[in-house]
Amino acid sequence: MNACSHLWTMADVRSGYLVVEGCYHCGARTSFFSDEAGVPVDEYKEGAHRWEYLSSAQAVSFNLRCTTCGRTVDLSDMAGLKLSTCEDPECGVGRLNREQGRGGSVYVALCVDSRHEGGRCVSDEGVAALSEYFNQRRRRKRIVVVPCKDCNDIDLCRGIVIADTGLTEF
Repeated sequence: MNACSHLWTMADVRSGYLVVEGCYHCGARTSFFSDEAGVPVDEYKEGAHRWEYLSSAQAVSFNLRCTTCGRTVDLSDMAGLKLSTCEDPECGVGRLNREQGRGGSVYVALCVDSRHEGGRCVSDEGVAALSEYFNQRRRRKRIVVVPCKDCNDIDLCRGIVIADTGLTEF
């Protein structure tokens, strides 16, 4: 079988918002990508949860498609992507930032279950494809992409949510 040396490009690009909601009853957190014209801030009940709007940031949603073989990696489990500025020495992402030094970057792939109560995060396949995408044209310092489960506390994770596809091109 011939393995493809993937050349990734963004596909199915949508601009919108990364919305974070919290349940004031149990403290659970959830996030999602919304491409509505405005940020949805409705409070609602879903099962035992009573969800309310906590915060939002402009974001971009996309999949990755290989221009060589046509393979598409579905990134629907990723609610957003954050350029990390974490400096916490107790956090794995903060340590990665220090190791990268000048010229390197750490991106955090944000999933919909920020507390990871369901045990799921952005897929390993998605994280690997994102890493390949960001590094396919770089020769020096590398970009490291990690799932948000690698953060000590994603609610306190410092960084810049990517809101424009131009910010992902180096």
